[in-house]
Formats: sequence, C-alpha cells, structure tokens
Amino acid sequence: MKVMFIGIDGATFDVINPLISRGKLPNLKQLIDNGASGQLKSTMPPLSPAAWSTFQTGKNPGKHGVFDFFRNSPGEHGYLPVKHIPPLPKE
Repeated sequence: MKVMFIGIDGATFDVINPLISRGKLPNLKQLIDNGASGQLKSTMPPLSPAAWSTFQTGKNPGKHGVFDFFRNSPGEHGYLPVKHIPPLPKE
C-alpha cells in the first residue's frame, strides 16, 4: 500500500469546500473524492512548527522541544529562529 499525505498549513475545510464548490480547486477535489480526507487535531500551542514537528515525530511538543518559530537562547540576546528539529532524547 502506498500512502501520500498532503497537508495544507492553515487551510481548513470551511475555506477549501466553498472553493471546491466553485470549481476553483479541481485537482484537490479529485484527490479528496478518490482518497481519504479528514480534520486533524492540532497541538498546544496550535502553531505550525509545533504541529508539524509533532506530525513528523509522533511526539508532543514537550518531548520534541519545538514550541514556536523561535527558541529561547540562554546567554544570548533574545530568541533565535528554529532551523531544525533538535534530536529527540532516547527513551
């Protein structure tokens, strides 16, 4: 079995469905009609970096350490951008 996951960040069905009804997203309509679709529950905080890191790792933000677009950098001035998912601790 082959599985493909398409995630459109920030696009909810209340936005997508009216566009599909007006014929604006024919390819997405075909994927939905011929595949499976559904709503996902997000993380807390419901921000893209935390949510996508959780999707990729199967761990919650407390385990993978990504909570926001930035991370606190002790000893440096302020916050630095998160450029990668930090290694997960071994369990």
